[in-house]
Amino acid sequence: MMAALACGTVAALAQGTAQGDQDKLQDQVRDQDRLQDCSPDLERDRTRLHQSLPTEVQQAVQDMKKAREQYQQQKQEKAKTLAGVTDQERDQLRDQLRDSIQDQVRDREQLRDRLQELRECLPSHQELMEQAREQAQDRERRGDD
Repeated sequence: MMAALACGTVAALAQGTAQGDQDKLQDQVRDQDRLQDCSPDLERDRTRLHQSLPTEVQQAVQDMKKAREQYQQQKQEKAKTLAGVTDQERDQLRDQLRDSIQDQVRDREQLRDRLQELRECLPSHQELMEQAREQAQDRERRGDD
């Protein structure tokens, strides 16, 4: 009898947890959709704080709005063009992307190598400290203050 009651309680808790997790997931998806497709109309309600911002900040906000609108337009245009793309064109785009990624990887490796070369050319902290001590001792010997 106790085992049946325990199993029933565990099953009820599991269903409640699963439903709660599903609700959270749906809320997250809904929030992400709102963020992805938000329109400038959502920003009409401005607070006094926003209105009291410096003109440079307000201008930067306007620039960001314009950039967002351009991005949304580009996104829509790409979606339209990709909808009508043939398999051959898709393969061609994939090849271009692969080439671009390989170029980026090669450039990063070259930058890493160059950075390593520059680091090897620079003296280490310990070497700098040693040089500073030697210079200080030389000044003391000569009597320079």
